[in-house]
Amino acid sequence: MTEAIASIRCGDDLRGRVPGAFFPIADPVCQGPVHGEFPEDYVSRRAGFVAGHYAHGVAGVRARLAGEYAALRELPQYGRVLLWFEHDLWDQAALIRVLSVLAAWPALAGRLWLVPPDGVRGFAEMPQAELEAIEAEPLPWSAVEAGAEAWDAFASDDPTALDRLTRRALPLPHLARAMRRHLQDLPWVTDGLSLTERLVMRAAAEGITEEGPMLRHLRAADPVFHLTDLILRDVVGRLSTGTRRLLAREAPHAPTPRGAAILAGEARHSPGPRHQAGVVVGPRGRWWWNPRSAGVTDRLPGRPGLFG
Repeated sequence: MTEAIASIRCGDDLRGRVPGAFFPIADPVCQGPVHGEFPEDYVSRRAGFVAGHYAHGVAGVRARLAGEYAALRELPQYGRVLLWFEHDLWDQAALIRVLSVLAAWPALAGRLWLVPPDGVRGFAEMPQAELEAIEAEPLPWSAVEAGAEAWDAFASDDPTALDRLTRRALPLPHLARAMRRHLQDLPWVTDGLSLTERLVMRAAAEGITEEGPMLRHLRAADPVFHLTDLILRDVVGRLSTGTRRLLAREAPHAPTPRGAAILAGEARHSPGPRHQAGVVVGPRGRWWWNPRSAGVTDRLPGRPGLFG
């Protein structure tokens, strides 16, 4: 009797290309808030964010996310569950979201298999023969529990637990690097910009303002966080809005005089309100990234601890 197989993927790009029943999870958890009791409150909050930032209808997004997470309840009927998640931040954040759900079903122990990425290319870029030749590796239950622990730290309003986690040896080989990249999108103590914002600003200062060339440039500059077109538009929109905007309001989005001064180290950016997973970012935000210590901090240079 043939073993029933399921494949889980953070999106639809491998539908029809991987074996078994296909379970997509299209929740872009590397962006926006991740609060709320799972699943109802969580899905409602995520739907509001996705709809508001990526120009989708709230009802449609909520229905899709709720349906995709509910479908995971079918997994215990499969003898082999393949996890197709790459090395980058988008995939690793989605992986720990999925593992945090699966951790509640110990009947899946011994049935989970992680398909190892090569750390460079996406699975969708591979020819079909190469994709089919990848040998999945059994995922021990300790790795599932580590993923659930990482999700709790990722969703916390205090990023220090996630910072500590990235300094440990983890059973998920690409997770620490991806989570460190996530933390680097907190405002930096040096200039108030996140790493993604700074990379976008620098590209614009070099004259790379069209979406396609900028995406290619950013991917070459940052192999751990592969921005999508929608995420890039969201970041550019954030930087080109308001009276203290750093990029011109209209395309081409060249740096404003204030943006140029920040890039030159002559001024400091005051970030607008947003969520970085569980952490609240804003003008009075508590948490920052310190590149000197390569870690999170609640202190700004020349000032005492902001909170104690």
